[in-house]
Amino acid sequence: MSTHPASHVVSRPGRLLGADDVAELLGVPRTFVYALARRGDLPVVRLGERYVRFRAEALEEWIADQESTGVRRRRR
Repeated sequence: MSTHPASHVVSRPGRLLGADDVAELLGVPRTFVYALARRGDLPVVRLGERYVRFRAEALEEWIADQESTGVRRRRR
């Protein structure tokens, strides 16, 4: 895992984050981050066939979109 506190993970503009950074930020296991990415629920940057990274700005937007507005989202 990253040695940076979660509040500093997304502080640099244009930064690409690894799954460990995202897991720390969200407070979930890394495997869950990969599952969200595989389902297309989490925006990813694909680096070849093997690697995925997460753009800090896109992740912040995704988190904001996940905030509850009282309307329950329908699962796919």
